[in-house]
Amino acid sequence: MIRISAGSAACMGLNTSQMDAYPTTAYLLSGNLCLMNCSFCPQANGENEALNRLGRVTWPEFSWAEVENSLIHAENKGIGRICLQSVRHADGIETLLDIIARLKQLSQLPISLSAWIQNEEEAVRLIEAGAERISVSLDVVNPLAYQNIKGGSLQKRLDLLFACARRLPGQISTHIICGLGESEAEALSLINRLVEAKVTVALFAFVPLKGTPLEKRLPPALDSYRRIQAGHYLLQTKAAELSSFKFENGRLVTFGKAAPQLKPLLAEGTAFQTSGCPDCNRPFYNERPGGIIYNYHRKLNRNERETALRLLFDSLKM
Repeated sequence: MIRISAGSAACMGLNTSQMDAYPTTAYLLSGNLCLMNCSFCPQANGENEALNRLGRVTWPEFSWAEVENSLIHAENKGIGRICLQSVRHADGIETLLDIIARLKQLSQLPISLSAWIQNEEEAVRLIEAGAERISVSLDVVNPLAYQNIKGGSLQKRLDLLFACARRLPGQISTHIICGLGESEAEALSLINRLVEAKVTVALFAFVPLKGTPLEKRLPPALDSYRRIQAGHYLLQTKAAELSSFKFENGRLVTFGKAAPQLKPLLAEGTAFQTSGCPDCNRPFYNERPGGIIYNYHRKLNRNERETALRLLFDSLKM
């Protein structure tokens, strides 16, 4: 048995749910009873009532026979990638190696893996087994917040992430959740290091989830998130350098370019779409339909582009 996000299951014909938007990646989840204790996650400490939840998404369980029948036709249903996510297993990566081997037999779709690995040798084994890329998630950017929210050392995790990036260039990703105690300067400084190391960055906005220790914490301010998204995009596309960014008390106040220079670079709104692996759109992972959209799962329409850019530029000192 394996869990599949409700949206992916609907897209793959495994249920009849009507969705506001369908994913372009098949999101799978391996394992129960996570050994981690991340304060933002409903899977923390393996709370039984939360086993079918990760983020805002529910993950119903399906048999491998059902998965086999659906993955065969997944590409015809708009799926361009498989994303295998995993809780921290007691048996390390052995289960993941088996799942990747099975998925490679079922489909030619590229596989992204997000899992707790302990060293670069494990990353190499997973890539050799068939994963196209691996995410070594950071989630929390501020060192003290990392220790309090995830436990352990951010620096130690960074050391592993960069070691994997050197060993497997272009095949390593990471997740960063904004709104967990970091300043914009901390977030963008780290993003710049990651971009320079050719690590793909997937940005998330913190979502308070009922039943977690952080359920009463507020999500990040939208203007702050837009500044980080725009900064990430400009750094990633080499359209700006971090040295030109200016901060006041940790808050970004200018990209070092005037509005007439910046607007053409950001005009399409790509900066505000879901970031991460190719074909990953994560519909409503950070938001509710009809509510504030942090990561657009599709191209923005004209009104959405203008609204996002207005919010961004009004918040800067040009």
